Amino acid sequence: MSLLLFVTQALPVAAQDQPLTIAITDSAPPFAYRDEQGNLKGFNVDLVNALCQQLQRKCTLEVLRFPEVIAAVSSSRFDLGVANTLRTPERDKLVRFSRVIWRSTSSLIGLRELGGAQRNTLLAQEQTCAIAGSRQFGWLGEHAAKPPLAAGGNAELLEQLSQQRCTLALMPTQQALAFLQGKDGQRFGYIGAPLGDSGLGGDVHIALRPGSDNLKDQVDTALDALIRDGTHERLTRRHFPYSIL
Repeated sequence: MSLLLFVTQALPVAAQDQPLTIAITDSAPPFAYRDEQGNLKGFNVDLVNALCQQLQRKCTLEVLRFPEVIAAVSSSRFDLGVANTLRTPERDKLVRFSRVIWRSTSSLIGLRELGGAQRNTLLAQEQTCAIAGSRQFGWLGEHAAKPPLAAGGNAELLEQLSQQRCTLALMPTQQALAFLQGKDGQRFGYIGAPLGDSGLGGDVHIALRPGSDNLKDQVDTALDALIRDGTHERLTRRHFPYSIL
């Protein structure tokens, strides 16, 4: 499904003729999700809208599953990919990356009653799950005794957890917040301290198609301006009770 964000400012003709194509997910609240009317909402959506206004460009958004975003940007199907992507050496070979847009850790999510158990004991005994193709999925493959169940996005991942197809879900700490604060997440909580090593935490970026040096410079300059004038923090506070940058 494609969405078109219209910028209210007067735009150069060249920019009007060439809207930026942006791949985005819709299964990672509070970053990107559908409201009850089916509208795309969240911090990532707000940031993209502000970025396009700052760039004075029209932007066409298309929703993809998380595992599809890097490949779609790498193949130049899209100019940008906004999917809470950590920068890794492997991904550096496929796409360019913007300046940092927020900073991440990962956490295990499970029933509150598991909170007193040792992490290593749980990983040795329990069924885990994570989003396919994510760093979290790879980490569980190395550290959990049982192969992790794969999910296509956060909604599917949390459904697996809620239906007890897995006992522990490993996901970005901030992305679990909306679930844990909601009605369906009351039985669950963070299990152990957040994880930041081995690629499970770090700086989150916007992915850009290969060979987009000029576009990267423009995006970075625009993001710097949004951070400097306080727009980034205002958008953050719409969705989080704390700063994420």
